[in-house]
Order: sequence, then structure tokens, then C-alpha cells
Amino acid sequence: FSESADATSPLSKQDEDYLLQAVEQAKHGLGHTFPNPAVGCVLVQEDTNAVVGRGFHPRSGYPHAEVFALLEAAGHVPDGVAAAQAIVANDESSPLVAQVQKLLDIYSSENGSDQLFANALAQAPVTAYVTLEPCCHYGKTPPCAKALAIAQAKRVVVGFRDPNPRVDGGSVQLLQDIGVAVDLAPVGSPAHQACHDLVTNFVKRITPDELRTGGQYEWITGAMRMSLRSKANRIKRNAAAAAAAASKDEEIEIVKEEVGPDVIEEIAWGGTKIDMEGDMEESVAQIPLPPEWMEHVDNSLWRDEMVWLRLSRAGRKKKLVHLLGTKIATALEAHVAQTLGHAVLLYRPGVPPVMDLELMLQNYKQKKAEKQKIKQAKTDQYFKSLAAQEEQER
Repeated sequence: FSESADATSPLSKQDEDYLLQAVEQAKHGLGHTFPNPAVGCVLVQEDTNAVVGRGFHPRSGYPHAEVFALLEAAGHVPDGVAAAQAIVANDESSPLVAQVQKLLDIYSSENGSDQLFANALAQAPVTAYVTLEPCCHYGKTPPCAKALAIAQAKRVVVGFRDPNPRVDGGSVQLLQDIGVAVDLAPVGSPAHQACHDLVTNFVKRITPDELRTGGQYEWITGAMRMSLRSKANRIKRNAAAAAAAASKDEEIEIVKEEVGPDVIEEIAWGGTKIDMEGDMEESVAQIPLPPEWMEHVDNSLWRDEMVWLRLSRAGRKKKLVHLLGTKIATALEAHVAQTLGHAVLLYRPGVPPVMDLELMLQNYKQKKAEKQKIKQAKTDQYFKSLAAQEEQER
């Protein structure tokens, strides 16, 4: 990735405005795209400043924002945003869904980009405003950078460079190499910040972290797990006590946590019930993890580092709860700190960390030692009293 590809220059006020319009399109996909980021795209004809296409990424596994904007610009759909919204709604009875699905099937086929978008933007100079650097790799769908090039976009303005190792400036270089002008929003500009805010958690997920270690967590000791469980259960007891006091219109003093959050969210399973008739491991392996629900859990973990998952809606067997909890943890690169009945406690260190596990462990050991000391004092007092009573009876 060359220095020239990484260079940024101040954008015009008009560029900033169109990028912010792309941000607004991206927001239509927020909460639906896990594990992908929310992305928006606006295509603008330079000589008239007319918006000729808009789109956003609707769901993982479907084409990205640029493709939906190109579908509109090429005349395949009247409104790229409406086409993406149809995918989000997933109404199989909708004629629009059927139409869009046919177009997407063509796009995903060999030479699909050429069939749909060849020279679609060649009649007049068009700038593509994209909140995140277009992809340049083949995944579940063809690369967006290629689609923009085939359509003959004259210029691409990128709000935020994609740190994904499979992209990471590669699309900028690809487009520049074939003569497409590329500008990146300067770091710290309003448009750059708005585009960054859209993908904050996505960037955290794909950035290697020695604490998450690919979800292995070999560094967590049994004592650390106990300190996590102790904290989570103490917070749960405090919440129950506070709720009971509130129901009686009473006040209760809750001691604030020394380390980390004072509240841990409890999230009920948002997917379908799992078939208990067949092989349980196979059933859990095949069950889809709802993206909206996973986005919720992911956000909660980044905020608090711990979350309780209530999985009884998936099934009542403890083995199922363990298997499903492990599958969810793997998808989120989280650690199963405890399985209790039909509940699973997940832990994942934040960026930056919210809790200091070493300090938590130190506090846990100190409190455990204090409890042991009190217990021993009570035991000593009991035997002392018993000995005094026996002495009196003599």
C-alpha cells in the first residue's frame, strides 16, 4: 500500500456533505449487519450535483452499499435504499424482494458485475461517496471496488479506511491503478469522525488483541474465573435487593463496585427454539445466530465486558445451553465464565479494558480471606463457649 494511496487532502464542503448523506444511508443498516459493519453509499453526478444512486449494506451475506446504489444508478431498481430495506425486512411475499433477489443472484454469478453495471456511470462524471473503503476481495459476494470500476466511476471519496487485513488500503490502490481518483476524508474531519463512529465495534472485533487471543483465553486462571463469577453474582444480588426495596418504597444503600461496571445486562435468547429430537450438537451447529440479537450482545460486551445470556427460550436442557453459549462466545471471541442453569455468563475484555482482572482477583482473594477469618473467629468462639459450658458443668 503506497504512500500516495494513504495520502489525504482536505475535502470540499460539498464532499463532506455528501459523505454525511452516505452516513445517513448507513444508519438504515445499523443493528442488522453483524458481523459486518454498517456502510452507506451515495453516487453523485458531478456536472449537475444530482444524486443518481443511494444504498446501504442490509445484512451479512448480501452485497454491500455500493451495489445497491449502483442498482439504482443503472436503472435496475427505482430506489437503492428501498431495495436494501426490502432485504432487511425479509418479506418473502414482497414483489420487490423477489426482484432484488434475482438481481443479486445475477451479481453473484460469473461476470455478474459486467452484466449489471458495465459503463453504467460512463455517460457523465460520477463520484461515489462511501462511508467505508470498498472491499477488494471475493467473499460471499464479488468485490465492490471492481463493481465501481466496471461502472466507470470517475472518483471515489472514502470516509474511513477499512483496517480489515483483506482490504486495508487495497481497494484504494486498485482503483488508483486503473485511473479512478480516490480521496480519503482527513482524520479528525466531521465526515471522517461520523464514518468512524459507524464502525467502532467492527474495528474492535477485527483488530488483533492479545487478551482475546482468538477466543482461546488460555491466560484466564480458575481464580480469575471465580472473581468474575463473584462480581457478576454480587451485582445480580444488589440489583434484586434494589428492586425489592423499590417495590416497598424503601431506600437501600448499594456499595459501588471498585472495579468495572455496577450493572450487567441480562439478554434473553432472540433466536428460534432448537430441535431436541435429533442430534443436539448438530442442531446447535446449524441454528443461525440472529444478527440483530448478536449486535445487541456485542454492544453490551464492549460496554461492560460481561453479559448474562438467558437461553431457556432455545431449550431447557443444560447441555444445549452449554453448547449454544459456547457457539455464541466463539462468534464474539468471548469467554464463557460461568454456566448456571439456563444462563451463561460471557466475558470479553474491552478496548481499552474496563475491568482490571488482576485487581479484581486481588480484591476477591482479600474478601475471601476476610470471610474465612470471620468464619474461623466464629468457630473459635463456638468451641470456646462450649469449653466454658463444659467447665461449668463439672
